[in-house]
Amino acid sequence: MMKLSGSRIYLRPFQNTDGPLVNKLGTTPLYHQTAGFAIVRNAGECQQVLTIFQQRPDSFVIVRRADEQPVGLVELNLRGVDPASGLDRTRELGFVLLQEYWGQGLMTEALQVLLDWAFPHLNLTEVWAGHYENNERSARLLQKIGFEFRYDVALPFKFIEQTNEKYYLLTANSWQRLREKMDFLH
Repeated sequence: MMKLSGSRIYLRPFQNTDGPLVNKLGTTPLYHQTAGFAIVRNAGECQQVLTIFQQRPDSFVIVRRADEQPVGLVELNLRGVDPASGLDRTRELGFVLLQEYWGQGLMTEALQVLLDWAFPHLNLTEVWAGHYENNERSARLLQKIGFEFRYDVALPFKFIEQTNEKYYLLTANSWQRLREKMDFLH
């Protein structure tokens, strides 16, 4: 099994044993409101969501090394597959972390590990990320790791409370320059 390692966390593909993580994310309104995580109402729906994550090749569970506890997820979703347009070399970032682990730098580390792997391994030119306008924590995180704001999107969905989503871009060149600068500082 592939494992992407950081100092305090590692990323691994979803397993059948990750049902409790999916259930907690899917039954807690906070994660619907801030990250758009799917609503899970029963064990069958939990299994369906888990199966979707297992089928996505670039979806990972964030595991805290200290206690081997799954604490969240990160994923890179396809934006298109047409080589002529270049969309096959771009992805959209998704991420969510259990609230009890917020403010500890675990998501920052998880995203750094993911991006360090993804840009060269998937030969990406850019990664996009969005967040609901009420999710300032995600805005700060994205800006901290080098994403630049690009535009707002009005969400037409009547069944969610959010009305706008903000989108950010991180190019491979920007990431490389940022990582070189970070390595220089250490």
